[in-house]
Amino acid sequence: MIADLEAKISGLKNRIESKKRKDSPVLKKWKRVQKTLGAFAQLSMDHERADVANSVGAFIAGTNRLVDEMPKAPKKPRVQEEPQKVDLLES
Repeated sequence: MIADLEAKISGLKNRIESKKRKDSPVLKKWKRVQKTLGAFAQLSMDHERADVANSVGAFIAGTNRLVDEMPKAPKKPRVQEEPQKVDLLES
């Protein structure tokens, strides 16, 4: 019973955290895209195109990992220094 309550609390914390994410529209849209791609992969299997289905499955798995990661802060742009000019004729 306590384990069930702890699992519910953990689930609620994850849900709150996911709502706070700045990229939550991406997460919501990804669920729809994933469902559509899954249906396409199944259609591919039904028509004996396992190669296409495997490619779609790999794409879904790879993208799913990227979407689940927390976004990193953007890097600060590097300022390029002016290269020092060397006059070869002044020797």
